[in-house]
Amino acid sequence: MKGIKDSSTVNFSTLISGTDKFIVPKFQRDYSWDYEQWDDLWQDIEIMLNMKDEHYMGYLVLQTNNNKDYQIIDGQQRFTTLTFLIIATIKAIKHLAEQGIDAENNNQRVQTLINTYIGKVDPVTLDYNNKLVLNRNNDSYYRDYIVKMGNLVTRNTKATEKLMKRCFEFFETKLKDKFATGQEYANYITNVIDNLHFTRILVTDELNAFKVFETLNARGVQLSSADLLKNYLFSIIDANKAHPERINSLEEKWAKITNNVKSDHVSEFMRYYWNMSHKSVSKKAIFKTIKENITNEESVFNLINDMIPFSEIYMSLRDGNDPLWDDSEVREMIEVLNLFRLKQPISVLMAAKQKLDSNNFKKALKTILNLCFRYNVICDKNPNDQEAPFNMLAMDISNTATLHLDLLKSIYVDDDSFKSGFEEFAIQYNSNNAKKIRYILGKIEHFKGGVANVTINDEDASIEHILPQNYGEEWNIDDEVASRCIDKLGNLCLLERTRNRTIGNIPYDDKKQYYKDSMYHTTSNIPDEYNEWTEAAISRRQKKLSKDAIGVWRIDFK
Repeated sequence: MKGIKDSSTVNFSTLISGTDKFIVPKFQRDYSWDYEQWDDLWQDIEIMLNMKDEHYMGYLVLQTNNNKDYQIIDGQQRFTTLTFLIIATIKAIKHLAEQGIDAENNNQRVQTLINTYIGKVDPVTLDYNNKLVLNRNNDSYYRDYIVKMGNLVTRNTKATEKLMKRCFEFFETKLKDKFATGQEYANYITNVIDNLHFTRILVTDELNAFKVFETLNARGVQLSSADLLKNYLFSIIDANKAHPERINSLEEKWAKITNNVKSDHVSEFMRYYWNMSHKSVSKKAIFKTIKENITNEESVFNLINDMIPFSEIYMSLRDGNDPLWDDSEVREMIEVLNLFRLKQPISVLMAAKQKLDSNNFKKALKTILNLCFRYNVICDKNPNDQEAPFNMLAMDISNTATLHLDLLKSIYVDDDSFKSGFEEFAIQYNSNNAKKIRYILGKIEHFKGGVANVTINDEDASIEHILPQNYGEEWNIDDEVASRCIDKLGNLCLLERTRNRTIGNIPYDDKKQYYKDSMYHTTSNIPDEYNEWTEAAISRRQKKLSKDAIGVWRIDFK
């Protein structure tokens, strides 16, 4: 590939035992590995040493112009974590020396290992000239606490610094009393770094490094589209050395986005943001697409400034209790949207919240929720087919600030198909599904003129299995028939929690009076309509509910 100076497989010892310096760019991601990755690495090393074998660590992408200072473009999480392991091992030897165990030799081992793998000490300042330099948010903690092997402070530390502390302490715990002598600890770390191998790829400039990202499947916590985008945007601003303050401005603006969206949702948000006003692109293509369109400083800041308010809307759409929602009906609909994990319309709703008035936003939300309930929840149709219509509506709202819901007609499930799907709908009871059932039965209850305020969190509206989940012999029902019936919606009804606790698993004839006295209209009429509770009765009730459902989740596109 053009721009690659060298590609070779080397062990970790070869990488760090020379005089080279490895620098995490100041705009690179913070340290983010956690227990799962630390433990995986530890187990890999243990297996490698027990098998007396080698272990491949994946790609390490480095950018250099002088063959002396290397920017770590990909691999900083693995590189940093291995350095923590080395320092933790050195600290174990230092602890032996402090206890007076072979003190002279162990002190010499400590100093040799530090000089070889960590860095040399300045004789005046007593600070280390470290081989590894982390980014702006991590390096001071690494330099002042971890490298110096003192007490690791927690006061006023950032989340990423707490992760670094926990990582170091993880290895300290694993190494404690693992060996009896400093020589054994020194042999251990030498064997580890001699047998861990990377494919080292050297590139000549940052843009070539980004091209490497797009083609390599590096092991470990890979850079997401969000990481790629951040690195690319910062590289554009950082290229203009005449305005160094712009990097700080971009850092502050990016922090606002990540604080709003949280780091693990940035890639997802970016795609919804872009698709809101552009032709839809996949998650894999989002970085490439933005990179093709954002090419200079002005376009970078235009993009970031526009993303900030939408990042707030995006996170609000993930939480019905967010202060942005001051309408109880909207709050409930946002909760239902997340309850059923309906992500396809997020771009539309982001655009609608920003561009439309509150009434039209509410209308859009209600319409989309009804449409998705028919399409995604009941009929379980391919969500990929929703991509184009939702994208068209999102772009239309972004461009015209008007609501043309008829753009969604092509994905509206017709009444016959919806009724057919509803008649077969079954849902296994658990705490999460209880909310879904409560939503469905509560909407039908309201439609039939019964209790109007059944919300998904109204635990007093408990879910009653008419044929109990733990039925006894008195039900006189075949197990195979019961397995087909118990989770059908027709076998479920709303019942006051106190009544449900009392009713237990008694026979249907004994349950009838409890149902008749219920405040829920769709429950109180069950005894009059069904003399016996059989598979046929459950099927009839579900067909009746499906007819009501057509009216509940109907959309008027006018």
